[in-house]
Amino acid sequence: MRDIQTTLLGNATADPIERKQADGSPSASVRIAVTGSYFNSATGDFADRKTEFITVFARRNLARNLLASVRRGQPLVVSGRLSTSEWTGEDETLRHSLNIQAEAIGHDLTYGTATFSKPLRDKDTPDIDPQTATVIPRRPADEDEETDTADEEAGESSYAPAF
Repeated sequence: MRDIQTTLLGNATADPIERKQADGSPSASVRIAVTGSYFNSATGDFADRKTEFITVFARRNLARNLLASVRRGQPLVVSGRLSTSEWTGEDETLRHSLNIQAEAIGHDLTYGTATFSKPLRDKDTPDIDPQTATVIPRRPADEDEETDTADEEAGESSYAPAF
């Protein structure tokens, strides 16, 4: 079976919402507004089409990064799998929504600039003592005692993240 893959350009209508999957993995959603335009030959000018609202769903690392990076009103480029949902509202009316399961999300640089930064991996994040708020040193499993003491004597820390 084939999926409908698409790319959308729109603006975030609100800050992303954090969700959890049944297995505990992180997910997030954000609604985007997409307003197309067309050339109206009768007026000789461009006119806006109807605004469409699409719910974007993201999982795992994409969800974490979406929550940390996107805010209301920001222009986005979203690529992923298009789908629809149907449900009955409280007023017994049949409702529909357009959704996209995102594979990639980014800011649309046509309207501004962005700075990219990679989040630290769990193994690069130090352990913090909750009572003293000090860093608890980790001893890497594959390094021997001599390497650790030689680095400490030289004033270097072997616990700094490598990018």
